[in-house]
Amino acid sequence: MNDTATTSAAAEGMWLPAHALNCYECDASVRAWLMTQGLLTERVRAQCGAEFFLRVVHEGPAGSGHLRAIELGTRTTPWIYAETQVPAATLARHPWLGEIGGVSLGEKLAGHDGVTRTDYQFARLTPDAPIVARALARIDAAAQPLWVRRFQFFVEGAPLTVQEVFVLGLGRSRAA
Repeated sequence: MNDTATTSAAAEGMWLPAHALNCYECDASVRAWLMTQGLLTERVRAQCGAEFFLRVVHEGPAGSGHLRAIELGTRTTPWIYAETQVPAATLARHPWLGEIGGVSLGEKLAGHDGVTRTDYQFARLTPDAPIVARALARIDAAAQPLWVRRFQFFVEGAPLTVQEVFVLGLGRSRAA
């Protein structure tokens, strides 16, 4: 494998199913955040209290589909950077997915029937992975590997992909 291929493989990471996460992340607090079931937004909101903040970084066309990028955390410190990719065909069937605004995707989907989710996959991606690079740029942090969780939602069978980057200091402002 050449250097370019090696770098690309490291950036893509080794995606793990939930049951394998314990082999790679020994910090129970970090694992607990990664394995959060239900709405991650609710857990962040509970931990941040009055300092909770959801910032929409981008919501609009991207390539042949739609991209929504947000930050969750306190007003001064993002804990999670998340991107949702909505394919054009999904957006055509469900145009409201292009206009979510200042609520979380999970909260918006909770009000709709016919929504399913795949199992989570996890990877500790290097700073040259595009989504990690974007997250690090948002928090103005030094280059370092970060945990990413990905999964798909299906809205009446139409897919959308979510990737959540767990950034520095997660849950550290109050007891996690």
